[in-house]
Amino acid sequence: MKLPIVPVKGDEKWEILSKIVDKLESRETKKALARNKITPINKAIKILKVIILAMFFGVEISYAVNEVNKRLELRKFLRIEEEVKLRSVYSFMSEFEADQFTSFVFSILNANSNKRRNKPSILILDWTDISLDLNPFRKKDLNNKPYKWGYSTKGFFLDMKMMILIEYGTLTPLFFHVYPANVHESRIYPLILEMLKRKRLIRFGDSIIMDRGFYAYKNYLIGIRYGVVPLIIPRKNFRLEKLEGMISYPLFIFNSKNVEKEKKRYRKLVKRLFEGLKEDLKKLRSIIEDVIKLGKEAFSLKQLHCYGYEPVRERCSLSVLLTGMTIKLGFREKRFIQRLSEW
Repeated sequence: MKLPIVPVKGDEKWEILSKIVDKLESRETKKALARNKITPINKAIKILKVIILAMFFGVEISYAVNEVNKRLELRKFLRIEEEVKLRSVYSFMSEFEADQFTSFVFSILNANSNKRRNKPSILILDWTDISLDLNPFRKKDLNNKPYKWGYSTKGFFLDMKMMILIEYGTLTPLFFHVYPANVHESRIYPLILEMLKRKRLIRFGDSIIMDRGFYAYKNYLIGIRYGVVPLIIPRKNFRLEKLEGMISYPLFIFNSKNVEKEKKRYRKLVKRLFEGLKEDLKKLRSIIEDVIKLGKEAFSLKQLHCYGYEPVRERCSLSVLLTGMTIKLGFREKRFIQRLSEW
């Protein structure tokens, strides 16, 4: 039996949701919706409130719509004047492409990010499985399906994966990418770096902390060639001497006007890489596990009732939006994030 969704004055969770509703009605959000052609704006805001309500309490959208329609106090809390039609919610979500939602989310979360990140930053890149409402024991034809069999420390799973990048200092999500579960992180790593470079989300000198799933000697070299410090947690058989012997200057720097200056810049990157690999990288990257758990456990990124690539990306976008908004409200400490994840 599902519990009724009733606003509780003074409850911390409802206070956070109230501030998120304020943010959805802000001028900044309206401009972001218009910029990404998610219109009509007032209808978009109303439907986003209902979807976020469903994700916030881990219920189906149909149940959230039913609760909104039958509870006047809930409509007052969400500032929705009239009843919501379930069909209009689904048709609204299907009307727009996932790229529009993704662009909308990051235009809100990363406002003034260029001003904030003038200097090299510490970033954390990690992945998580996206749980779909699938029966793994039922025989399925996976040809042309976006979900595949994957493997993690918990065993085999039939889902998709999401890779996410956050800024270590602010815990602000900067990027995410959804891909099939049968693609290993070490294989998709060059593609991710290329995407981050193209979107100007990484700058020369940025450090990116990654877990052992990205480990490969060549991946350290690829990171250096992209002008970042790839702090991939090494495995037990890692030998620093072997990596030192493989390091070389990227060929394209010899086409620059000042070759010696470019060589000096890359030597600094290599020095920082070797120094960083001696640090406790596990402790530094542990915070992203809590951020991911917040998105999955607290904001309903589990057992999604959608099985296409585009719908999953849309739901991931909104989960990232909720996670980023919550963190921007001041919940950046590890103990607070862990507590919110256990709601």
